[in-house]
Amino acid sequence: MFDVYKPSGSVGILTYPLVLIGVVFAILMAFVYHLCLSWIPFIYLNFLASIGMGMGLGMIGSFAVTKGQCRNLLLAGVIGILLATAGLGGKYWFQHQSMLRTATAMIRQDPTIPEADRQQAITEFKSAFTIGEHLRLRADQGWQIGKGGGLPIAGIFVYLIWLIEAGIFYYYAVNAPWTAAGQPFSEKNHQWANESQVVMTLPVTDPAMVSKIQSATSVADLLTIPIPQTDQSNRFAVYTVNSIPGQELEDAYLSVANVTISLNNKGEQETKTTMLVEHAILSSANRNQLIENAELLQEALADFRSSKNAEEIEAESVDDVTDTGQS
Repeated sequence: MFDVYKPSGSVGILTYPLVLIGVVFAILMAFVYHLCLSWIPFIYLNFLASIGMGMGLGMIGSFAVTKGQCRNLLLAGVIGILLATAGLGGKYWFQHQSMLRTATAMIRQDPTIPEADRQQAITEFKSAFTIGEHLRLRADQGWQIGKGGGLPIAGIFVYLIWLIEAGIFYYYAVNAPWTAAGQPFSEKNHQWANESQVVMTLPVTDPAMVSKIQSATSVADLLTIPIPQTDQSNRFAVYTVNSIPGQELEDAYLSVANVTISLNNKGEQETKTTMLVEHAILSSANRNQLIENAELLQEALADFRSSKNAEEIEAESVDDVTDTGQS
């Protein structure tokens, strides 16, 4: 079987300070996020804000992994968990502090409490109003969907929505840095192979073509391009090479994806992608061979199209002669 890229597990020294900075940014994002939740009255838009927050956390984690040159998948996952926890915890803490300030202001202005006793009342309230109590109160209050006292959402449904929110945070925050840490990296050049080039798009006209790619046991087999029967197809094998910028003589990494284009019930185009080969290691010679094969394929497809056009022109000429004879 041909060799494929596997992360070394090494961690660049810059990863750790970048993660700390990332946690600070996650907390700042949590502050903005909690303001958005308090300003936006529609739970549907809050859901979109949660997705945006999760994606932002993922971008922070991916940046820390990439710039820190972290090739350790386990650590990348931990980074994502740390950022999601900071973002989620920050959101609850800012909401708790906001409610504390509101309640404190109400106590200061409460005419039923003697002015001399107000500070003591504030101190007792702050001591009793823990984050746990804050969450319980918010769950009891819940939200209302619709105008004029619409459908209320409270109790266990609030906890369910919070669980979905947490799932969104952790999904994006963990997946993005984990994916980034698994990208090809040259230990020799100490550099990411982040230059991506689609070398060839092969029309798939027979399921056996896909089977041939999947059953390849060597790079030579993988570079033996199955010839399509036509240039027209809704399925394609897309050959993408990741390489180190400016290092054509170094190893590169080949991925082959099976891409199917179709129309759904609404007439909209949909694309389904399935990986056939991921990050197979190519030597410089292998890479040149792939490029040559891709050029030969394009020439073969061009010849096929020219032949087909010639046949169509000839068929039209025959039809014209036949029509003339009949008239």
